[in-house]
Amino acid sequence: MQTIPPRPDWYATPLPPISASKQDNVLPRHLVDRVRQYARSLLEKENEAYTQAQQEASASSHKFYSTIATSGTLSDKISAFTLAVQESPVHNMKALESLIGLARKRSRAQAVEVLRSLKDLFAQGTVLPSDRRLKTFANQPSLAAAFQGAGSKWTEKDPLPGGLQPCHLIIWAYEDYLKEQYFEVLKILEVWCNDEIEFSRSRAISYVYELLREKPEQEANLLRLLVNKLGDPGRKIASRASYLLLQLEQAHPLMKSTIISAIESELLFRPHQSLHAKYYAVITLNQTILSKKEEKVAVQLLDIYFALFVALLKPTKDEKFQKDQKGGKFGKGGKKGKKGKKEQPKGQKPEEELREKLISAILTGVNRAYPFTNSDSERYVLSFPFSWDSIDQLINLPVSQTISIPSSASPTPRTSTRAFRLSCLSSSSHTRTRYLRIVSTGHFTSHSSIPASPLRQSRPCT
Repeated sequence: MQTIPPRPDWYATPLPPISASKQDNVLPRHLVDRVRQYARSLLEKENEAYTQAQQEASASSHKFYSTIATSGTLSDKISAFTLAVQESPVHNMKALESLIGLARKRSRAQAVEVLRSLKDLFAQGTVLPSDRRLKTFANQPSLAAAFQGAGSKWTEKDPLPGGLQPCHLIIWAYEDYLKEQYFEVLKILEVWCNDEIEFSRSRAISYVYELLREKPEQEANLLRLLVNKLGDPGRKIASRASYLLLQLEQAHPLMKSTIISAIESELLFRPHQSLHAKYYAVITLNQTILSKKEEKVAVQLLDIYFALFVALLKPTKDEKFQKDQKGGKFGKGGKKGKKGKKEQPKGQKPEEELREKLISAILTGVNRAYPFTNSDSERYVLSFPFSWDSIDQLINLPVSQTISIPSSASPTPRTSTRAFRLSCLSSSSHTRTRYLRIVSTGHFTSHSSIPASPLRQSRPCT
C-alpha cells in the first residue's frame, strides 16, 4: 500500500505536524545515519508498491513502458523516462537514474539531447521547488525536533518518536536523494562545458543558465560554471557567457552583487588568469545596468575597476625586458644588448593591444558607474581598495602614455594618462584637491622631467 499519493509537486504533499522542541541539540551522527538508512528503505518500498499498483491497474500500459525502456530508440527512452518522472517524481526514481545514466554516455548528440530533457525537468518542470533549496536528510529541522527525547539508542523496531510518521521520512529521504542526483547532473554539465567541440560547450552553458535562472538549487556551483566560461579560449563561447550573465542580472536584479562578486573572485583576481579572461569579465561588468537605488553595486564595481587598474600598472615581463635593453643591465651598445634584442619574445603586440583594450573597458566601466554613486561621500573615499600610495602611483604615471577609449566613454578617441587620472580621482573633493596640489607643484616622484600640467596655469591651487 502506498503512503505518499502520486503527484508532480512532491514537496507540496501535506504532512502531519510534528511537535516542536525547545531544545536545539544536534543529533548524534550515528543516529542520523541510522534513521536515514531506515528512511531510504521506506522510500524503496514505496517505489515498489507504486510499480506493483501500476502493473495491476493497467498491465498492457506497464508492459509497453517496460518494452520501450529496454529496447526502444533513444528518443523513445527519453520520452518514456521523462513522462514517468513528471507524473510522480517520488515513485519513479529508477526512471530518473536511467536518464542520468544516458547523459553519461560519451556520444555528444545523445548527451546533449538527454541533458536538454533533464534541463526541462529541473528548470521548467516541477521536480525542483522554485522558492527554496533542497535540504539534506540531516538538515531537516523537524528531524532533530522529533528525536530530541528519544535518545541515541533508537532502532527500526522502535516506534517513531515526537509524532514522526513514515510519510515524513519518505519525503525527506527523497529530497536527500534528489539533491544527490541533481549534483550528479551538474558534474555531467561541467564535463560538457569543457568539451573540445564548440557546439557542445555552447549547449551546456545555455542549460546551466536556464537552471540558474529558474531554480535556486545549487546556485553557487551553477554560477561558478557560467562565470568560468568567460575565460573560454573560444571568443563565441566567452561572448555568449557574458551575454547570459547579463540576461541573468535582468531576470534577477537582486543577484547583481552576487554575480559581480563571483566574477571578481573566480576570474579577475585569481592568479594566472589570462588577459583574455579578464577582458571578457570587465566588459560583462561595465555593461551591468544600474539604477539610483543600487549605489552599493556601483561602489562595488568601482572598487573592482580601481583595484584591477592598479594591478595593471605593474610592469609585465616584456616591459622589464625592454627596459633592460634600453639602458639597464646590458648597457646601450654592448654585445649583450644586441643579443638580447634578438631574444625579444614574439607575439608581444597582440598582448599589448589586449591590455590596452582591457584598460579602455575599465575606464568605460568607471564612467558608467560614477553617476550612480554619492561621489562626495567621505565613506566612499575610504572604501577604495587601495592606499594613498597607490593613488600617488596613478598620479606619477607618464603623461605620454595613452589609452584607447571607446567613443561612448569620452568625446575623443584617445586620452592621456593624466586625463585618465583626473577622471578616476575627481569623484570626491578630497581626492580632487590632493590631485591638483600634486600636479600644480610638479612633485612627480619617478618622472620629474614631465612638464607641468595645463591645470597649473589655468587653475592654481592653495
